[in-house]
This record gives sequence, structure tokens and C-alpha cells, in this order.
Amino acid sequence: MLNKSTIQQWTIQAMAMRSYPDKRFPPSRYYRFLRIAAQNMQPKLSVELGVCGGGGSLHLAMGWAGGRVVGVDIEIEKQYEERIAYIEDKHLNFTLRIGDSVQSAKYITDHYGNVDILFIDTTHTYEQTMAEYNAWLPYMSDNSIICFDDLLRPGMEQVWDELPEPKLRLDHLHDGAENGGGFGVIWNE
Repeated sequence: MLNKSTIQQWTIQAMAMRSYPDKRFPPSRYYRFLRIAAQNMQPKLSVELGVCGGGGSLHLAMGWAGGRVVGVDIEIEKQYEERIAYIEDKHLNFTLRIGDSVQSAKYITDHYGNVDILFIDTTHTYEQTMAEYNAWLPYMSDNSIICFDDLLRPGMEQVWDELPEPKLRLDHLHDGAENGGGFGVIWNE
């Protein structure tokens, strides 16, 4: 059962984690949180919206090899192709889907089932984030979490304020307010 205490314990574990999989990927603490969450939840399906360099997808795949991880992005920039190839090679539970993050919700869940871990990390605007949240919400499992990145960017505070309880801000996992850091989790109790 997910609760505030469980989420806080995962945060402590993520902060204490020192090993890192590969120097090509940034050693972000919120990625480590995703890995710990996957280890503990053992999700059937985890989804990262906004793959970019693949750090979130990598950690979700590392956290639980028994489930499927789908990374969704409108495109993968050339500078990140090597990272994505690394994830695909090392983690057979990872699938990349090139497409719209909102429109992909039904397709992905029709193929893999309901989502246990959703990580929203695309354009970090109010409109896009709320569209993604609302598109994926009907497909979340009963025991799920949704993680939000870069909550310190303009418009994202409004997103956070409108999200339902229970929720927990974990900005210390993604510092760098000057670069739009911030991180938060909502879950079903």
C-alpha cells in the first residue's frame, strides 16, 4: 500500500544510492527515485513521457526487469541516439514509442495494460502537462504513482496546485531552481 511514509522512505534510499549505471547518463537523484520505486512496486507497466536522453526510462527498466517500460517522445534528438540504443541493448523490457504523449495513452495501455508508474517529463507547460495527466489518468492502475518533473518552471506550480491529494513535493531530488528543477509525486491510497 502506497502512503507518504513509503514515498519518503524511497526518497531516503534514492539519496543514499551511490552506484550509477553508466557515465553517459546524468546521476540525477530523481532518476534514482524512479529506480527505487520500480524495485519496490514491481510494476507491470511504467511509462516515461518525454524520453530526451533516456535517464528516466533507464532507471525504470533497471528497477524492475519483470515489467514493461515504454518511453514516449515526439522524436529523439541525434545527440541522444547512443543512450537510447544502450537502453534497448541492455534492457529488453524497454520499448521506445515515437509519437504524441497524449495520443499514445490508449494505444500503449491497449497493448500493455494499465500503468503503475507514470513519469511526466515533456515540455513542462501547464497546458501540455495537464493534457498528459488527464489523458493517462483513466489508464492508471489502482496502486500507481505519477511523478512530475521541473515543477519550478513557470506554469508548473499551477499544475501542482490542481493535482489531487495525496501528493508530496520532493524538490530536493531535483535541485536547480534556476534551471527549473523540482519534483513531485501523487499516488493512490
